[in-house]
Amino acid sequence: MKKIILLSILLLPSSIFHAQSFTGKPQYQIITKRAGNYLGTIDVELFPAIAPLATRNFDSLVSTQFYDSTAFHRVIPGFMIQGGDPNSRHGARSTWGYGDSTQPCVPAEFSAAKHVRGILSAARDTGINSANSQFFICVAAAPWLDGQYSIYGRVVSGMDVVDTIVMQPRDSVDNPYQKIEMFITYLGENDTLATIPTLISPLNYSYSNTTNRLLKWNAASDDIIYHVQVSTDSTFATTYRNVDVGKNQYLVTGLTMGNTYYWRVKSNNGGDTSNYSVIWNFGVSPTGIQTYTNADPISVTPNPGNGQFTFSGTENDQTIEVFDVTGKNIYTRKISGNSIGIDLREYASGIYFYRVSGKNTVVQQGKLIVD
Repeated sequence: MKKIILLSILLLPSSIFHAQSFTGKPQYQIITKRAGNYLGTIDVELFPAIAPLATRNFDSLVSTQFYDSTAFHRVIPGFMIQGGDPNSRHGARSTWGYGDSTQPCVPAEFSAAKHVRGILSAARDTGINSANSQFFICVAAAPWLDGQYSIYGRVVSGMDVVDTIVMQPRDSVDNPYQKIEMFITYLGENDTLATIPTLISPLNYSYSNTTNRLLKWNAASDDIIYHVQVSTDSTFATTYRNVDVGKNQYLVTGLTMGNTYYWRVKSNNGGDTSNYSVIWNFGVSPTGIQTYTNADPISVTPNPGNGQFTFSGTENDQTIEVFDVTGKNIYTRKISGNSIGIDLREYASGIYFYRVSGKNTVVQQGKLIVD
């Protein structure tokens, strides 16, 4: 029986798929009936940019009216509702959930997407590639399923109907006493573009003496997966981390003292992948400043201060730049001599970041605190 949830994608002939290629997220209407009477409508959209095989499989089955009159044969409050077994059309209730052994299966498409409320995922047997027509909809988060079942869609409206279904009186195998049928039709596509993430922290040009940093960025309401790149190279010719995550943060570990790291993020909303965000960088230093090349450390006094700071140990032809917490350059000055004073008293109290550069080379960067 496709218990804990079934995961199978049918490798059916391409001729029975919808003729169009997906330009976004295909959407479908699931009309439900309880004991033959209308119960409610659930609208879902699928994720071809995350699970293309599962998406095309579901679409092909809808196009042949495969799901019509099949049942939601398994309901577990606080967990999920499951349906889509052809046995549930006219077969004995004892066969519901066991599926049709002649149905072809599709390789698993595990991803970084999370099993949160409203997610639609492929049900499967013990074999990871055993999913076919059966699917389930989460009524609550089920993190133990993450990376074990193929997420390929979500509910966009009608979760109240899902909640009604999951609370139906049921027997010892969680099958509702009254049959709850589904009838699914294709609605169209959601062509919403994925939003480029806005980076939050660590702040650009910041530093820390810890070798672990938690990267954070703003999340858009329809984001499903983020791709994060971390590199010691601003061009990302090589990457230190190259990962997908299912939430808007990522803990990067094992950083090396004395290095500068560059990072960027792009989002995937299930139907589209955004461009990368702007590139930010952060340093790892035991001293609280980031010193590059073989330059002697530059001292900054007083720090914290009232906005007037003196940089000592500088050299001719160096440049000092100051940035606010958004990374905006608010001050730039050419250095002449081994000491220079700057005045930030016109700016609000808070944290700022400085960078001292020589010819095409960053010499040092660090944090300024204006009282």
